[in-house]
Amino acid sequence: MKGGITRAKKHLMIKPGNVAGCKMAPKDVIAELWEYYHKKNRGRQSATPGSTEEQSVNARELDLESLGFGLSEEDAQGIDEPYNPAPMAAARGGATSMRGPMDLFVRKPETAIARNKREKLRQQNIKEACNKEAVRRVHRYLARWFYQAGIPLNPIKLKSFQEMLWAVGSFGPNLPAPSYHALRVPLLNEELDYTKGLLKGHKEQWEKYGCSIMSDAWTDKRQKSIINFLVNSPAGTIFLKSIDASDYVKTGEKLFELLDDVVEEIGEHNVVQVVTDNGSNYVLAASLIVTLAH
Repeated sequence: MKGGITRAKKHLMIKPGNVAGCKMAPKDVIAELWEYYHKKNRGRQSATPGSTEEQSVNARELDLESLGFGLSEEDAQGIDEPYNPAPMAAARGGATSMRGPMDLFVRKPETAIARNKREKLRQQNIKEACNKEAVRRVHRYLARWFYQAGIPLNPIKLKSFQEMLWAVGSFGPNLPAPSYHALRVPLLNEELDYTKGLLKGHKEQWEKYGCSIMSDAWTDKRQKSIINFLVNSPAGTIFLKSIDASDYVKTGEKLFELLDDVVEEIGEHNVVQVVTDNGSNYVLAASLIVTLAH
């Protein structure tokens, strides 16, 4: 990162001068910066030293400076003054925790995730090499959380785990953890709505081309009969649900009731075929479904 906060703002607001304008800055961000720029100039003209208005202007400047704007070497042509957030952070007694309305534009988790995906392709530079020790310390805390919670290590391979780290990093210091209630109710409902949104495209394909219901039966350590139901279509295969079918798999009639409920959930007009095991109870259930369909 190079360049001071003033030149960084000029870069984002595309202000003519010795800094190249940002081609990716959203229009609302540019408009907000220009509004702030004119408001600050008017404040300087009318404010006297030590006045409340001048303090307000300084507070607004401090708030934007706390965002930690920085320019890449490609964008900051002609800039030779290095950006150093240390004095500002030290003046506040440590890492900055001040946040302003501009954070909604420049600290979006989605933006951080996309940026980090691009930066993974870059060759490691000297700064990144120097940060190895800091990364190791953070990894030690992550590992300790896994060990103390007794969580299997496989979740760390998930794409969503890396995206979570990028989202936390884009927020900055002093991120509060979600409460137990938030994880249990509102956040769970939000994730359910998000998942339903992902399934919207699949359901459209079901209605347009039809789909296949696939069942996969297995027995767990407690000898419970579990059936996983999946739905396949040109859009791909999705997991529908998992059912404890210990009371269903004994007879073909009971298994037919279970499969019929799944067909009703997907929609009879959408189902092209039902793929099951070849056991006698499944064969009977399949024949009942075919009879019902006719």
